[in-house]
Amino acid sequence: MAAIAVIANTEKILPKDSRELRRALKERFGEVKWYPIEKGSAAKAAAAKAVRKGATTVVVAGGDGTVRAASEALVGTDTALAVVPRGTANLFAGGLQLPTDIDTIVASIASGQRHTIDTALCNDRTFCVMAGVGFDVKMLDGAENDKERMGTLAYVVSGVREAKERKLFPTKVTIDGADFFEGDASCVLVGNSGHLKAGLEVFPGATVTDGKVHVAVVTAANLREWGGLLVSAALRRPHWSSNSLVGNGAAISVEFDKQRRFELDGGVKTKAKHLEVEVVPRSLLICSATTPTG
Repeated sequence: MAAIAVIANTEKILPKDSRELRRALKERFGEVKWYPIEKGSAAKAAAAKAVRKGATTVVVAGGDGTVRAASEALVGTDTALAVVPRGTANLFAGGLQLPTDIDTIVASIASGQRHTIDTALCNDRTFCVMAGVGFDVKMLDGAENDKERMGTLAYVVSGVREAKERKLFPTKVTIDGADFFEGDASCVLVGNSGHLKAGLEVFPGATVTDGKVHVAVVTAANLREWGGLLVSAALRRPHWSSNSLVGNGAAISVEFDKQRRFELDGGVKTKAKHLEVEVVPRSLLICSATTPTG
């Protein structure tokens, strides 16, 4: 019998969904260990405790911040991650096309199908989807107060507002020790996954099993240029845009003119003057009925 532990972010998952998840898991596995948390960052300690207690699968119910924190404790273990996506953006689940329906998720866990994906480290902190600095941080900040009320629309409104202002900063990027970019940028994204929600392709051809991290340096400086870049991404050809430069490697270094805030999987972190990113190949076991290609 599989040992199941649930990390439930009570600020994200509705009581109705919690009851439904308990019911579905109990029917399949009997009693499961339940770890309620009130903020995403607490998921790391909860997941580590679940691993120590012998959990073979940790079910994380919450948003991308909760998933990222839990994955820090699961990387390199034989404990699988299952996700009940209940955040605003749900980039991890969306990029990997994971199910959102509770019964389907539980059936996937019970099927025993497991896949190992890459993760990445940014300044020694695990992330699963992407790290970023510049425009995306401003957009996330601007949406923070409205995302509970507006959902993903809050990111759109904030993004349009930020795109209207010309905000470039000196940046230097190296890939595997070789110079890649030096100049003014409005955004730098470093990704483990190639896709976001709704099939939006940020890094062409990238997958969570390719053993690489991918970088996109964006130089768009106004609403028109940002609009053109987003259209290219929606058409799955961001490399055709004159306002982006895309590359990949095992390790990527990004240096700034001064300390700047950065984000990991949609959560804004403290400031840094440089980001040191490296891939951790085949390091996270996940429950998925299909092979992840995001």
